[in-house]
Amino acid sequence: MLKKIDWQNAPKNPLGFKYKKEHFNLKGDIYASNDMVFDKSGNLIYNFETQYYYDKSGRIIGNNYNDELTYDAKGNINMYKYNSGNANFYNYNDENLLVFEKSTYGDETTYTYDSKNRIIKSTINRKGELYSEYHYSYSKIGDTVVITSNYKFASSPKQYTATYYYLDGYLVKEKLDSVEHNYTILKDSKGNKIDFYTTNKPNENRYKTLNRYYSDINKPIKLELGYYKPTYNTKLDKILTTYVNGNQAFDIVISEGVKPNEKVFYDGLTQTYYAVPNVIKENHSIHTRIPLTQILSKGTPYLSYAYDGKFINYVDGFNRVKSREFAFLGPHMVDYRVDKKVGRTYVIKNYQNIKEQEVKEMSLFTTDTTSVLYTRDLVKDKFFIIVKGKHIDYKNARLEYLNNGDPVIFVNNTPMYVLKGFKTATHEAILLGKIYEDELKNQQSNITEKNTTETTNTTSTETCISGNCTNGFGELKTVNNSTYTGFFSNGKAMGYGKEVYQDGSFYTGEFQNGLRNGFGMYTWNSDGQYYIGQWKDGKQHGYGYFKKGTEVLQAGYYENAKQTRNMLTQNYKNKQAVGNCIGDCANGFGYYKYSNNDSYVGFFTNNKRNYVGAYTWASGNVFIGEINYDLFNGQGIEYYKSAETTYYGEFVSGKRHGKGAYFAKNGTPISKGYWENGVLKTSY
Repeated sequence: MLKKIDWQNAPKNPLGFKYKKEHFNLKGDIYASNDMVFDKSGNLIYNFETQYYYDKSGRIIGNNYNDELTYDAKGNINMYKYNSGNANFYNYNDENLLVFEKSTYGDETTYTYDSKNRIIKSTINRKGELYSEYHYSYSKIGDTVVITSNYKFASSPKQYTATYYYLDGYLVKEKLDSVEHNYTILKDSKGNKIDFYTTNKPNENRYKTLNRYYSDINKPIKLELGYYKPTYNTKLDKILTTYVNGNQAFDIVISEGVKPNEKVFYDGLTQTYYAVPNVIKENHSIHTRIPLTQILSKGTPYLSYAYDGKFINYVDGFNRVKSREFAFLGPHMVDYRVDKKVGRTYVIKNYQNIKEQEVKEMSLFTTDTTSVLYTRDLVKDKFFIIVKGKHIDYKNARLEYLNNGDPVIFVNNTPMYVLKGFKTATHEAILLGKIYEDELKNQQSNITEKNTTETTNTTSTETCISGNCTNGFGELKTVNNSTYTGFFSNGKAMGYGKEVYQDGSFYTGEFQNGLRNGFGMYTWNSDGQYYIGQWKDGKQHGYGYFKKGTEVLQAGYYENAKQTRNMLTQNYKNKQAVGNCIGDCANGFGYYKYSNNDSYVGFFTNNKRNYVGAYTWASGNVFIGEINYDLFNGQGIEYYKSAETTYYGEFVSGKRHGKGAYFAKNGTPISKGYWENGVLKTSY
């Protein structure tokens, strides 16, 4: 989020599309503010029935309404296109202030700012013609910002004046011609608004806000089913709602249950599902309160709930039946939801064996939009394939095998899918396939090139020095005379690897399809500098930092090898400690020394280690790599001081899990392959 925000001095500045807690003047570890829900990084994930999905860099990649977004080079949203076809477009200046926006309705607004980055003029055109113009001037009364707006409409010669008074970004007073209103703002301990009303008229219109925080998770909570009478339409009957500690909550999702007259409630803060039986509105009054005590599941946002031959699969409390496809894959149930451009595949493992259980564990299996899944029945020597929640038509399918044993599935004589890892698949395990990408042709091309090399005795452009450089672990001399050692898939570097270049520089980390992608470390032989962080398509992209020796030279967010957000504070450079922290150990980059003499240098979010960093134990062991809210998840490196050995590869919750290699002190691989919960399961 790069757009400029200054609630203290410029509360009337326009923001365009808002999707961060800061855009709403919210502070602290906010989880929900009425019906807006945020993740731990402050990203808006739910608002008025719209659910947003983000990538690792914090950019929206889609939502459940098939809306489209694009970003400018600095990371600002410059287009938001709704599924209906209507769209808003935004332009920003060098200070990341919104200077122009337009909509497909024909409205265009231009904004002008003063030297203090405060809006001083806005001009609105409609369908190419001037509609209105506003001019703003500023003054202060103590801590109150006073903004005077002089405005006029093109259709009238009359000029209007309005004066607004803001304190901490909140409107506390306004003068509109001869009318004056004073407002009272009540805040919670975090500084966020919880009540707003016209001063001296508290009983007329009160706008209360229920704020919930991640730090509230372990606090006592009382949840109740209840009702409210909508003020916007007095003809409507009472509406079902939830009360949290006596206050009406808007972030609790209410859905139909599987039993007659049953309701299911989901509290996303504690990830808890509740069931309330026999909810018959006609039998209840506006004052009815029923405690939520029957817990269906806790600790997961997903639930499969069945009764009397009927089942419902819930995701974040919702049962969006129309947006999903489901099918059985062997004994498993697969639930594919196209939250429109963001495909998400959920599974209930061994569903057929536990179908009598009311509550079943459901998990997110993949966010791969192609969603090619398969399983093998080794007893009956059969396999089954599901693509986007549907079985493919086996009557019109045939297969051919690649050299590594992976079958290519032909549908109507067209190669469509590849079943990866088919040869080593275990009985009824769910595995990912992929869309066919000319593997058969590429395989034939590679064989021809190899045979030509052998007959003519010429030097191949790439040479496999040792191991398996097709699908396994090997050492390869590349076309650029660099040397790559690591994992391969379909002849390309995939997973952990180390590439040493002709000038002595080297990269250690994750590869995808032969390019540096994910987490890795690059060291330049010319001056000894090195970069620790995230990569995309061979370039620094994401969170990372540069070092030389023990000195951090630069830290922040990078796009296409250029820093777009500097997160290295001056007190970090000057080594000025505040408590146990040097730098920004709340939401930034810093160094933290723990009471047990462990230490960490890297990025923080909401006071937790996040994205990328290096953790050193008092014992001398070191982890460097990807971190997800204090958990070592992703690609990383762990050095064990006592044995002077090192593991390079994938981690889940701090344990070796995925492809990785374990090296001795002299750099010789001790073991390499696929790990599960710290144990080597498949050796390469």
